[in-house]
Amino acid sequence: MGPESVLTRRALLSGGALFGLTGLLAACGQQAANEAAGSTSSATPSETASASAAASESASASATPSPRVTRGYSGNSKAPDGEYRKADGYGPAQNVPKPRNEPAQYPENEEGLIHMMEDWVVAHNYGIQTGNCSPAKKYVSESTEEYKFYEYLEGLYQRGGWVIEGLDSYQQEGIPIYNEKQKVYRMKIRVFWSIAMYIEPDGKITKQANTNKDDDKFNFFFSYSNGYWKIIGSGEGDELKDE
Repeated sequence: MGPESVLTRRALLSGGALFGLTGLLAACGQQAANEAAGSTSSATPSETASASAAASESASASATPSPRVTRGYSGNSKAPDGEYRKADGYGPAQNVPKPRNEPAQYPENEEGLIHMMEDWVVAHNYGIQTGNCSPAKKYVSESTEEYKFYEYLEGLYQRGGWVIEGLDSYQQEGIPIYNEKQKVYRMKIRVFWSIAMYIEPDGKITKQANTNKDDDKFNFFFSYSNGYWKIIGSGEGDELKDE
């Protein structure tokens, strides 16, 4: 993603508002809540007090609280093989179309750059929906905000979380321009996204809506070597800056 818009959106990963379990996830935990309520409703006051004391002791003995959300299947069931099903409060997307395993070689011209971007977007959105960002990482340098975002996604899924909303699409807003001094290309891009929603295994949701679209247009910077295009940065200016 790009410059300030990416930072505005991606910054929420570390500093955005955290919301407790909402109606979106209520269905996931309702059965467990009902079962818990049923098991305690018939208990006597003394039994309830004993259980509360035991629970308190157990909680203090454990430094890590048990997750409130268990990642399951989107749609609350396993999708048939080959049937794509988007993510929801029950679990991540299923049967997401796979990207290329390796970037393809394309010519050093506008058409070649566009083809690379199309491949990258598929890998990018695949990583968002699955947590497997290895294909997407091959299209970007390690210094970019995109690479840092992929590392966050991998950690989120490894922890047992997932992404409900947050897919991106891009539109070309200008032709590729070569910077002879820096030996890099730049191209104006507009990104389209509406809502980003990330679920942690403890039930907390990180959510942000794209209400300010002023920074949705920016430059991507690219290198080209031996037939391969790579994203090496982004920004509003005409020259690549260290990220």
